[in-house]
Formats: sequence, C-alpha cells, structure tokens
Amino acid sequence: MTTALAGGLRPRVAKKSDDYVAEFQKRASADGSVPQMTHEAKRQKMALILSDEIGGIKRLGVGMIGPIQLKLRYQGLIRNVIIEDPQQPGTPTEYDVFDDLGQSYIMSCTEGEVRVTPFEGKRVRVEFFRIASRPAIRKEDLYSMRVNMVEQAQDETKQSILKQEDTRLMTLLLASVTDYATRPDNPTPGAQNVVVASGGLTPEALYAAVTMTDLREIESKRILVNPADYRDFYLFDQNQTGWAMKDRVVAGEKITTFGEFQIQRSVIVPRGKIFLLPDPNFLGVFPVLYSLDVEEDNRVESFWKGWVFDEMVSMAILNPRGIATITKSSYLAP
Repeated sequence: MTTALAGGLRPRVAKKSDDYVAEFQKRASADGSVPQMTHEAKRQKMALILSDEIGGIKRLGVGMIGPIQLKLRYQGLIRNVIIEDPQQPGTPTEYDVFDDLGQSYIMSCTEGEVRVTPFEGKRVRVEFFRIASRPAIRKEDLYSMRVNMVEQAQDETKQSILKQEDTRLMTLLLASVTDYATRPDNPTPGAQNVVVASGGLTPEALYAAVTMTDLREIESKRILVNPADYRDFYLFDQNQTGWAMKDRVVAGEKITTFGEFQIQRSVIVPRGKIFLLPDPNFLGVFPVLYSLDVEEDNRVESFWKGWVFDEMVSMAILNPRGIATITKSSYLAP
C-alpha cells in the first residue's frame, strides 16, 4: 500500500542496493541467465538499432572514439562499512543500542555545518539530511562534442555524491573513535590508537591495534586505508608474509586481504590514518529516506542543460567498541 501525496504525486521510496539484484534475478531463468530472445525478435531488434541515427550504431562508434579516461571511477565505501537501511516516509527512525555501555554517535548535518553529537542511552533517533549536486552542461557542447556529455556529467555527479557520503562517514568515525577512547566505561581507556614511530605500516602495528578491540570482546575484520598507505603492504618483508604472497604480488595480483583483515582503500580516508573496523553488523547503520533522485533543472535562457541529484540519508555509529586506528608519526601535527 502506498500513500498518495497532494497533487497526485507518489512518494519517493528508498531502495536498497540488493533490491536491484533481486529484480534482475526475478527476470532471469532457472540457470541464472536472462531469457533468450527468439530469432525474429533478434532480427527486429537489430533492424531498430541500425535504423537509429542518434542512439544506435553511430552512438556506439562515437563512444569508442571518445576521450581518454582521466581517472578511475570512484567506488563508495559507506555501504560496505555500515548497514544500508531503507526507511518508510513519515516514520520516525530510531535504533536500539543493545549494550550495557550504551554509546552511539549520530551524524547531524545542516547547510554549511557538520555537527557530531554523542547520545547515551538505549534508544537513539536519527535525523535525515540532504546530499545534493547540480551538474550542468552547455547546450553547444551537446552538438560540438563527439562523446555523450549527458552520460559523462551524470556519472561524475553520482561519483561526487558517493564521495560526499564517505567524507561524512570519515568525520563520524574520527569523532566516535576519539570520544570513546577517553570514556571511563571503555574497557581499554585511552587505548584506541597505535602510532607508528617511523617508516610505513607494519604487521606489528596491525596486531597491536586489533588487540585493543579483542579486549573489548569484539573482532576487527576490515581495514580502511588511503591508497598511498595501502602500498605499505607491498613493502612487508618476506619473513612476515612468506614467499607465496610475494610471488602472487610479482605475478600481478592485488593485495585484498592480510591475515584476518579485509582491505578496502579510498582517497577519502585521511592519509597517514588507518582504520580497523568490525563487520558492518557490529558497527552502525546508514538509514536512507529516499534513494538518489534525479530531476531536470534546465536554464533555457542561459543555454544550460542541468539536473538536480539529491538523496535524504543519515548515518550512525551504534557500537564504537570495534574501532581502532593506526597513525603514522610522519603525519602527526608538530
């Protein structure tokens, strides 16, 4: 049952990433493949593509001779770090903290302001904030450029919003790990960060950091790291990693795990700071009131074609016990 809004508008509903996969699987056949088209349907489809002067074979050819790629596509962190939780419009969003220590951290954002407020207790309520972007391209570029400017602008905007999400996540993680380290009810008070005196990241630093969370009866399973610090894994001595790992690296394989840890890198992670996190089920939530929405926002009189991308989200760390950090001394403030 859906509620109709004034003017006949339908409410925008949050959609979890896994739901898109489920929809595809419903359309797939028993062996997991998409149902095959008949010979006649294929012939008609090909004829339609060949007759399309705008979006068919010519468009494909233009895409192949487009500009070189300037950078890798940004892959978002947040949905792999905390649990994505779609919400129904009009329903208050509250979470229980099942822990005697009852400590949680909520991200609260307004225009031009980021505020992180600790909440103590057994039940916390989150307020949603908007993440938005307004891309625009000149009308003449649609005709003078051979590439699809619309797709390029929209794809870059989606990546920009992913970066905004992850930037707020980093702010929330830094605030929670700093505050929780000094709390008297912390089983390891004052022990939340390991400083590497000199050089790069070492296995000793990783195991010293995870020992802190072990003493809090929780396991850290993931490592968040900046790409520059990620390269330290390639410099580990063979006496620490074994020749098998060195052989795989030389053969071209990337290091995605080390020991008990799964490694995830991002340019949004502060350089010189390494985060150890538990499984998402033990860390926090990413409530989504409505998913990324796109609406046209053309400025006809100025000959600009534009859009508004926006989403209503929030985020909360409900259990900081599994967070630990490693800091390189070369990046500490003098």
